[in-house]
Amino acid sequence: MLAVVLVIIGGLTLAGCASPAAEDGGGEAEPPVVLSAASAEPALERLAADPDVADVVSTMAPEYAGTSTLVSQIDSGRSFDVVFSASRRHMTELQDGGHIGGDPLPVATNRLVLAVPAENPGEIESFADFADRAEELTTAICAPQVPCGMLAGALSEELALDLHADTEETSVSSVLSKISLGEVDAGLVYRTDAAAAGEDVRTLEVPEHDGGTNQMWAGLSAAPTHPQAAEQLMGELASEDGRAAFEESGFLPPPAAESEDDAEDEGHDDGAASAADDAGS
Repeated sequence: MLAVVLVIIGGLTLAGCASPAAEDGGGEAEPPVVLSAASAEPALERLAADPDVADVVSTMAPEYAGTSTLVSQIDSGRSFDVVFSASRRHMTELQDGGHIGGDPLPVATNRLVLAVPAENPGEIESFADFADRAEELTTAICAPQVPCGMLAGALSEELALDLHADTEETSVSSVLSKISLGEVDAGLVYRTDAAAAGEDVRTLEVPEHDGGTNQMWAGLSAAPTHPQAAEQLMGELASEDGRAAFEESGFLPPPAAESEDDAEDEGHDDGAASAADDAGS
């Protein structure tokens, strides 16, 4: 009887010691907890589908929302391993709040476009046509606190154009949904989101202007729950496969470097919209 008890106790002890082995490489590691700006979804799905990436990356299940929403959640105590921000400004807020460990990684650059439903109920022929008739059209944009909304604001200010927005959404995916469903005549979204929508929308280019781009950044949590898996994801993002996943999803190359002044100005006077590509923003 004593021998049976000892065997049971021994088995329970071994079972209790088994779970940490995943992070030590002795078992199947859990994927990182990823919070991401909605606009990164096509690229992260492409990266996870790459047969060459680590298992913890291929099994990750990111939670998507507007960047400002993610920042609020993290400020309120939401735990995570890696976060993707659609603007440098929001990543800086997370750094200042002590939520990010080390330097964030510049991942890609995105640009604003005008998208209309496939059937084009507003009969919009170009951005100039949209600008001329904005008051009579129904338009969706992102809310001002969201990175894509910041770009819409910069566009409106620089071109002295009243967008006459009928709705301001908390994420670019919400704007795209309204366009795809034909609930609005037009909307301002990222070029990557318009590309991912395929035949559901038509894309019209926005005139070149300062403040026309945002940068996608990835940050490692200062207190990750799955540190090994988080490091593996960051490594994949910095690799050629990681860059390719974003570029094949329509993103432009990331900034190589960035000054403090540029980080503060992004979304308002991104006077280096072209400088974002040439001088790292």
